[in-house]
Amino acid sequence: MIIKKLALVIFILLAVSFKDRPPKSHTEIIIKPSSKLTIHGVTNITNFACEFNTVTLKDKISISYKGTNKHAVFENAILVLDNKEFDCGRKIINKDFNGLLKTEDYPQIAIHLKEITRSETQPQKTVAHVDFVIAGVTKPYQIPIKISRDHSLKINGRIRLNIRDFGLENPKKVLGLIKIEDVVTVNFNLDLDVL
Repeated sequence: MIIKKLALVIFILLAVSFKDRPPKSHTEIIIKPSSKLTIHGVTNITNFACEFNTVTLKDKISISYKGTNKHAVFENAILVLDNKEFDCGRKIINKDFNGLLKTEDYPQIAIHLKEITRSETQPQKTVAHVDFVIAGVTKPYQIPIKISRDHSLKINGRIRLNIRDFGLENPKKVLGLIKIEDVVTVNFNLDLDVL
């Protein structure tokens, strides 16, 4: 399974990259089961949330990057999420969610971490530059993130994605009476161990 390249790796790399290190660094991380990654959507009737099973992300992830504590560039930092590991709370919603994502043809979502930048004037402002690959379509995004350290490294953020940008069709249910809005929100609260 491609879970070894976990999509969460991308976000973990963000936090690790801000240490003052040599021009090219390598490290390993583990995504803890307490991490959360959820896709939220809205229909004309109700809201829904599909949570990724982060327990499946238990392998160590190797990370390579170059840069400083203000700017880091990543190589092959890819987080791969198996679509079927998202749980939307009910089997019928899971089926619709996987249909929307074209899971039979494209079983995974990939997130490629390209770089991270931190504002020189406002150090709390950090941005991750990522490529999302959904249903075979790649789109670049900039995600504002928060990085904190306690007993572990914590990375939090949120991004809104338009499903039409990825060529996905908005499913209509019950003779077209129930419609999903085109924009979904991806929330992530990652809890990482840096080895």
